[in-house]
Amino acid sequence: MIYPPRCEACGRLRRELICEDCRNAIEFIRPPVCGVCGVPFDPGAKAAPLCADCRGHRRMFAMARSAAYYSGPLVEAIWQFKYHCQMALWRPLGRFMAASLESPAASLEAGSVDVVCPVPLHESRERERGFNQSELLAEVVAEATGKPLRRLLVRTRPTLPQVDLPAKSRAANVRGAFSADLHEVIDGQVVLLIDDLFTTGATMTECARALRRAGAREARVLTLARPLPRWKARVEAPDIGGVDLQHADSA
Repeated sequence: MIYPPRCEACGRLRRELICEDCRNAIEFIRPPVCGVCGVPFDPGAKAAPLCADCRGHRRMFAMARSAAYYSGPLVEAIWQFKYHCQMALWRPLGRFMAASLESPAASLEAGSVDVVCPVPLHESRERERGFNQSELLAEVVAEATGKPLRRLLVRTRPTLPQVDLPAKSRAANVRGAFSADLHEVIDGQVVLLIDDLFTTGATMTECARALRRAGAREARVLTLARPLPRWKARVEAPDIGGVDLQHADSA
């Protein structure tokens, strides 16, 4: 009566942590996607196997995929988990990630992965938050795939939260911020990197770079969510007086 169970995404009185209505409203990513970075293509347009960014330069990671779009009830669920310490959400969200490995959009070939590795937080940030959300999500993925979970990376210096930075500043913010744990054997392994969000890919690039330098054969990436691509954001943004709400300045 005092603390009735509520859905953490919509706040309505529900017994499930994420109610059925919110689960149904989460939009999981479907093909076609870029074969490397996983950005979704407009299904109504003719697309090449790779996006323009991946055709233009070589990525440090072999491929990256995300389970769902960072939109709708998933936004609130991730914020409640990550910033409001709703720890009970880590298994439902982790199961979304694990289930996405069976999706045709994934193509991550999880069976050939040797080890699952979370993106690390700096020790000061982890002390402040009390947990590493990527590590908790990685636990669920490791259990589902039967692969060992290993903390192969350390964050060597504190960085600003990527969410607070413009896209063009994110690569510089995390450049050189990761290194391989000297106590871990990485040589020749295929590593599945786990994080909650994929935006510009700057963090994953630096993590993959550190793994490759330590001798990893390949780094693949799986995240819970990624932002709506521009073509989809334009379609879904409401048209109010001709203003593009997705790209309007916040006054």
